[in-house]
Amino acid sequence: EAQVDEWHRRFGAPLLQIYGMTETMGQPMANPLDYARDNMTVGMPALGYECKVVDDRGNDVPEGVPGELLVRGIPGQTIMMGYLKNPEATAEAIRDGWLWTGDIVEVTEEGYFRFVDRAKDMVKRAGENVAAGEVEAVVKQHSDVMDVAVIGVPDTMRDESIKAFVILKDGRTATEDDIIEFCRVRLSKFRVPEFVEFRAEFPRTSVGKIQKHILRREEEAARRDV
Repeated sequence: EAQVDEWHRRFGAPLLQIYGMTETMGQPMANPLDYARDNMTVGMPALGYECKVVDDRGNDVPEGVPGELLVRGIPGQTIMMGYLKNPEATAEAIRDGWLWTGDIVEVTEEGYFRFVDRAKDMVKRAGENVAAGEVEAVVKQHSDVMDVAVIGVPDTMRDESIKAFVILKDGRTATEDDIIEFCRVRLSKFRVPEFVEFRAEFPRTSVGKIQKHILRREEEAARRDV
């Protein structure tokens, strides 16, 4: 909310949050042009698309409950025809006319869709699903933190433990205990990271997104070497 407020204060230009991905070709959701906007969400289904939120079995979930976003459109016009020379991946992504996006969202009482996290970035800890993005948002509030990436690491007792990779601001000296304690007073117990590792940089894509799959691979290799 603070960043949205700052945008309006500095630039005086209206923001319009939208949602889309390469596979949807267009934007299946957007905040309304002529209706109340909630820029902490990605808006409502747009013309030409149908959207719903389901659990792992494909059953619809109620309002306020996170689930995977499914999008239905016209193949080749509003959703992709498929992945090039990869029928297996296409069959996994498009089922009964619905594109399984791999994004976890929840629907508010007003009908807006709120992005939670990528499904692959959800941490399964002791029966609870923890959105890495929610933990990252809290860690980023620490005055010494420049950036953070949270992943799940194997845990024989709890399925997964939460690990935070942290880049500190220049000249700052926060410790692992500092970060964990900061989270402990701001997050539910099951969302608090057990491990913190400090990095000088993260592996990133050409557009700056953190490549968490590389962090996971590095973590797996480090655990095998122990």
